[in-house]
Amino acid sequence: MQQDVITGIGSAIASAIAYGSTYVPVRWFEAGDGLFFQWMMCIGQMLFGVIVLNIAGWPPVFPFAMMSGVFFASGNALTVYIMDGIGMAVGSLLWNTITCVVGWAVTRFGLLGNPQQLPHNNVMNIIGVVIVCIGGFIFGTITHRPIQVRPVPCAILLTAFVGCLYGNMLTPINYLVMHSAETGNPSNISSYFFSFCLGSVLTSTIIFMIYSLTKLNRPFMNPELTLPSLISGIIYAVATYCFFLANQHLDQVGWITRFFHTFP
Repeated sequence: MQQDVITGIGSAIASAIAYGSTYVPVRWFEAGDGLFFQWMMCIGQMLFGVIVLNIAGWPPVFPFAMMSGVFFASGNALTVYIMDGIGMAVGSLLWNTITCVVGWAVTRFGLLGNPQQLPHNNVMNIIGVVIVCIGGFIFGTITHRPIQVRPVPCAILLTAFVGCLYGNMLTPINYLVMHSAETGNPSNISSYFFSFCLGSVLTSTIIFMIYSLTKLNRPFMNPELTLPSLISGIIYAVATYCFFLANQHLDQVGWITRFFHTFP
């Protein structure tokens, strides 16, 4: 598909604003352990996914593209435990730093079946990644004393794992788009967005079922959290859709990857 720089930059700005506004609707409500919130949030994503599905002309579901949603929902469910262990600010910055590096490496070196995408200025590209890593390391040394103390090494390992999941969130869809000429699949990234939402909601539902079993059918569910969580999910879906568009119209291995994981 032909790239449009203006569309890409506009999508990048819209995505950054939406990502930064995702949790505003739920900030006044008790979220508990967060698993009910993330389940409702994924359902909200699905609502927006249906709208995109209609706009895209009702394409079929792509099982491989659903893996993108699986990666997101799995990482999203683990962020609660990370924030308990090392705090929201440090945890968010660390996994976003790892996300940036993983996403950059996958496209820069052509990992996991994706074609290699070389930047226009290799030196500046590497310098940008190094700066992101230095910033993540500096903030990672900040001491945090959570209310519910968890082993910090365990939380850091989970942070690295979540960063890898988020860093590969676009990999399955990007693989399908890059090989669309060979497979006959659509080259428009919008055709895969509903599959992403479907994979996300199915994974979060399974996670919530397992969580309910471990809680002996007494999960934390705040009724006041339902509507705000759905709204947060819709906002996050808008942000993610714009993120997908930005990666399609701009160079994923360049500044666009760092832009998203630095400003939100």
